[in-house]
Amino acid sequence: MQFKRYKDILFGGVTLALSGAYLICATQIKTRPKLTPGYANAKIIPLLLGGLLAVLSVMCILQGVRKMKDAAAEKQQDKAGKGDLLTVTLTFAVILGYIAILPRLGFCLSTMIYLFLQMLVLAPKEKRNYPLFAAVSVGFTAIAFVAFRIGLQQLLPRGLIESLLGF
Repeated sequence: MQFKRYKDILFGGVTLALSGAYLICATQIKTRPKLTPGYANAKIIPLLLGGLLAVLSVMCILQGVRKMKDAAAEKQQDKAGKGDLLTVTLTFAVILGYIAILPRLGFCLSTMIYLFLQMLVLAPKEKRNYPLFAAVSVGFTAIAFVAFRIGLQQLLPRGLIESLLGF
């Protein structure tokens, strides 16, 4: 029972330490300054993601401190804990599936599939909107593809869609 009280603080602290290590590693990425503009080098996305992870870690710690003050929160966590384990397990399965299909299907198709399945895992059954999930998956993948391929001039894993479009 004591671990459940401190799990958000513990998770946030570990994640904050990992994000710090990630940021240190991200600053050591070698770039080719003569080929790319200063804002569009290979460090920018890892640094943004590391910073976002650090901010979310701090938010998790603050949430854990707030929950410790609520005695009712412990009762809610006991009820929600069973569904959370299934969600976490399915999320890891979807991520592993994404990693497995990315080299074969390429960035666009595998990212669309991943996002659609991840939204299905995270959405409650009564609030699942398949057309919206499909539209968000396609739209986000298109924005990410344009941002990386055209904006940052970074290569992404090629697949069926990229071959048909000539990218």
